[in-house]
Amino acid sequence: MKKIIKIFLVIVLLTMFSSCAARHADLNRNVKISKTQNNIIVFPFRNAYYRGRELVGVGTALSSTFVNEVISTGRECRLFESDEFRETKAVDIHQACEYAKQQSADVAIIGTINEYIDGATQWSGKVDVVSVSVNAYDPETCTLITSANGREQGQWFTFVNSPATRFYETLSKDLVTAMFD
Repeated sequence: MKKIIKIFLVIVLLTMFSSCAARHADLNRNVKISKTQNNIIVFPFRNAYYRGRELVGVGTALSSTFVNEVISTGRECRLFESDEFRETKAVDIHQACEYAKQQSADVAIIGTINEYIDGATQWSGKVDVVSVSVNAYDPETCTLITSANGREQGQWFTFVNSPATRFYETLSKDLVTAMFD
């Protein structure tokens, strides 16, 4: 009997810790940003909402991590924030393209955090989730070059000191891989 309990305990523990998170990033269009397009401007990603309240700070933090991933590909990339372009306001695509064009950028990137649940912090009883959609535009014509979306979630067991922000780096890496040559 003790042997059966030990085996059951081992299986339960392995199941809990072997798959801490599930993630994916999908390219929505079959086009990638070419290596010649190496001057990128990213506008702050739009914050997510949870139970009717805006989660301020999430958009800028995730877009900053995304910028760092783009830079790691050898491209010049910067996050641009101003009164017109901030995480608490939807970015006007035409305004963003016009600004990017003035800055001689090759690509303007806009994102939206669709879902953000930090189960331990928000006491929601739900698993941690971060979901984001990212669109890349040609500043000259303001046409969509490509877009991608990604989602990462934890399992039912969440450590208190493992907030949903732990997904930012891996999710950004997956999105950049999906969008860039």
